[in-house]
Amino acid sequence: LYNYLHENNVYAQVHYAPLHLMPYYQQWGNRKGDLPVVEEYYEHCLSLPMYPTLTDEEQEFVIEKVIEYIKQ
Repeated sequence: LYNYLHENNVYAQVHYAPLHLMPYYQQWGNRKGDLPVVEEYYEHCLSLPMYPTLTDEEQEFVIEKVIEYIKQ
């Protein structure tokens, strides 16, 4: 979905990486697998465009592209 949206000029992002996987926190022994629910969420979440000046037409375009991807 991420790649499809980008190919269609919808710039979704991946945000909110698990804190325990950041290099700073790994120095205390935190490793991948320590928080499997958080990690699973991170691997499957996207932040869709959302900002105050996003027009109704732009919102509809984003919705249309997500629906197109799902119907593939």
